[in-house]
Amino acid sequence: MKTKRKSTFVNFLLNSLSFFDTTLAIYESIQKGEKPYSDIKSLEEQKIFNIARSFETLSKAFLATYGTLIIYPALLISVVKKGHVKAPRHFQKMINSLNILIRQALNHEKIIEKLGHDPIGRSQIPDLLSATAKLLEQIGEKQLAEIYKSLSKYLGEPANQRSYDKLLELRKRITAAVQFKDAYKQLLDIIEKCIEKRMEDEICKNLPNESELLLNFYKEKPYLIDQVITMLELGFQELFDSLLYTAYLARAAETADYIIGREEMDEKYLEEVRDHQSEMIEFMKSMAEINRELVKADELDEFMAEVESEARKELQKETEKEKSNNS
Repeated sequence: MKTKRKSTFVNFLLNSLSFFDTTLAIYESIQKGEKPYSDIKSLEEQKIFNIARSFETLSKAFLATYGTLIIYPALLISVVKKGHVKAPRHFQKMINSLNILIRQALNHEKIIEKLGHDPIGRSQIPDLLSATAKLLEQIGEKQLAEIYKSLSKYLGEPANQRSYDKLLELRKRITAAVQFKDAYKQLLDIIEKCIEKRMEDEICKNLPNESELLLNFYKEKPYLIDQVITMLELGFQELFDSLLYTAYLARAAETADYIIGREEMDEKYLEEVRDHQSEMIEFMKSMAEINRELVKADELDEFMAEVESEARKELQKETEKEKSNNS
């Protein structure tokens, strides 16, 4: 008898792996021509349905992590440039937006009910990107601000308006932004040295004020640290690829699952997805390899269940405090 998983995080990862296993089985079977399928088009569409659901459930697992990593470059630059002093309103809006996203990520009923097949577009992520862009603009980081604005616009568009061409353009712009790479490398160094080792490292004992502030931000959200490290080890490009692919595939699950009600534009969309499926499957392979190791660890499931529970309690306290202050 299989052990019942306790954490929302691990349950969504298991869903993602299950959908991806089905995708691979269909993909490899078609590639090898093992069976004389009578309706190859229908089989292709079921493959698209499963890859879309794999991305969808993966993003539901990492929803809060995405938010933390989205604001990190802005947080780093803002601390160094005294952004919390120069643009306090925008800084606070960014932090508030992240907190809303974390609330969403800890409620699996709302994730399933409200975010549906579009966990990126319907979540707080587009608003978080927009709020972060405004802060970056105020502190003079025009290039990063423009990238964040473009990402926010793409993710916030109706699912049927998210084109692959625009996705490709955004991926290229993100790759060219060297500051992203530097920021994420610094974050990984800080977390590994100063949070995982609990400040024993000599560097951590003598952190400059800027790094100390950043470190405190993550200490307040310990339930994100393991997830953050997992994503950082994959790389910053993979983080944004995951967001973009999930948003692009948001309409694929529903469109590929039902023939009834399809229009010509839906058929063209499914054909476009088929044209680019190999790169999405290769991307998900690297994610699945890491996630398979994560779900094997019962300790991680126990830990995530515990921290999710504690986080919900803290958020409940904050909600009650806000209600009390407003009454």
